[in-house]
Amino acid sequence: MENIAKMPCLDDLTPADLIEKTIFIRVDFNVPLVNTSKGYRVADDTRIRRFVDTTFKKIHELTDGNCRIIIGSHLGRPHKKKDFMGWDGVFNIQFVCSHFDTLIRELYGDTYTIFPPEITDSHLKDSLSIITNHRLPRGGIKFLPNLRYLLEPNNPDTYREEFMKEVAKFSDVFINCAFGCSHRVTKSIQVLPQYMRQQGKIVVAGNLLNSEITRLGKFAQKALDYPEKTAVIAGGAKIADKIGILKQFVDSRIRLIFIGGRMVNAFLLAKKFSELVPSLKQDDLPAKLFVNKSPEEREDVLKEVRYADEIMKLAAANKVSIVFPDDYKITKDYFETEYVVKDEPDFEDDFQLDLGPKTIENFARKILLEGQTGEIQNVFWNGPLGAYDHPQTEQYAEGSVKLAELLFAAAISNENMSVVIGGGDSAAILNKLDLEGVKYQVRGRIIQQLHKTVNASMLSIGFNNVDTYNLCNYFSSNFFVSTGGGAALEFLEGYFKDRGASPTPSYLPGTAILLELTSA
Repeated sequence: MENIAKMPCLDDLTPADLIEKTIFIRVDFNVPLVNTSKGYRVADDTRIRRFVDTTFKKIHELTDGNCRIIIGSHLGRPHKKKDFMGWDGVFNIQFVCSHFDTLIRELYGDTYTIFPPEITDSHLKDSLSIITNHRLPRGGIKFLPNLRYLLEPNNPDTYREEFMKEVAKFSDVFINCAFGCSHRVTKSIQVLPQYMRQQGKIVVAGNLLNSEITRLGKFAQKALDYPEKTAVIAGGAKIADKIGILKQFVDSRIRLIFIGGRMVNAFLLAKKFSELVPSLKQDDLPAKLFVNKSPEEREDVLKEVRYADEIMKLAAANKVSIVFPDDYKITKDYFETEYVVKDEPDFEDDFQLDLGPKTIENFARKILLEGQTGEIQNVFWNGPLGAYDHPQTEQYAEGSVKLAELLFAAAISNENMSVVIGGGDSAAILNKLDLEGVKYQVRGRIIQQLHKTVNASMLSIGFNNVDTYNLCNYFSSNFFVSTGGGAALEFLEGYFKDRGASPTPSYLPGTAILLELTSA
């Protein structure tokens, strides 16, 4: 069967396809919640706002509210709690629903009416009754309870199948807008669209999902075409989470990979114990690395060092530079808020919790400034470079935040530069950017464009809708923030492994199913 490269998208539809119809949208509203004196609230609404700005905006343009909408999302991992304790707390999508309601009312007034999810005890059994009994009005938006309640271990698989069959029966249009979990094989992302397509119903990708696939595909293809102009920034806790994509980056002979975060520890150890790695044992490594760790966690430490050694040897063979920080913020205990700066941690005694000031100072010169001369023009970053979410202090987020500012500055000063932030924790770091600092950077770029007769001291700038969300997502078209970290990595791994030979949407299960449905 001939590959059909174009994934069916919401943009392909007309008002007649949606007006008076019931639309099921699978979203990724798996957002962080915080407990306050007034209950839980959404701590970071980036994924919700991006959906509202893109997919929901298009639906409104096509229907002016003359449709019925069902919204399904997961939230957290309640299926891991077999005793159901806390299910109606942080796992209750009601709090997300309320936040969504606030955003929609600000934009569209009373055009839409939100129908919240039921309580946990119903286990979704009654969640469709308002739809099956034809009581959902035009402009009605029905939130289903947390879809991961369906994953409760005591519920038989047939119940999950039957629930999706009910959703398919009463929905006219399926829209996948959940990029952040399209790398998972789930009933709502794979089985539901199959049922609906079998019934001759419309199945498409949302605008947000389509933009994710398009932008990541452009980064990957540019990296394959111009590996000498591509740099990767890899952080986070474990190499195991990124081993596949790191190998693909190295196999593709990109110019360099900058390593930070906790996972740099494994690289430093592999470098130090390079001769011992093939037969490495726990006793060979500093004892402090294994304090308070389970046998499985201790074995993971050894695996991480072996993974690092494998990546470095592969990089050396392919002439890919592995770049480490120049210095680190060091403590004796993770919870300490006072630190010293060292060129390298002593793992017998030290914790490294962030990049040091020399690293930040040199980073632009060693990596980003090359972009000014047309050398590095394609950058991908995934994973924090320090303990950005430290419970006692924010000073260990400084390295990641400063690096984000450098990447943003590079994007706005060089139209040939393309920066992609790989979602997850990396995207969360952008919320910590200093708006005044960003203004200063933009002002500096503007001044550079003016001739010398202009008195720049009289120049000030301002932004419309000033917040970090708008700046990071909409100010510069060559600075892209993904809504899914794991999905972005899996997509890129598949794309690089296949050298981009297949249709772009084929590299994730949740988007590949749309291609299959199209070509059926």
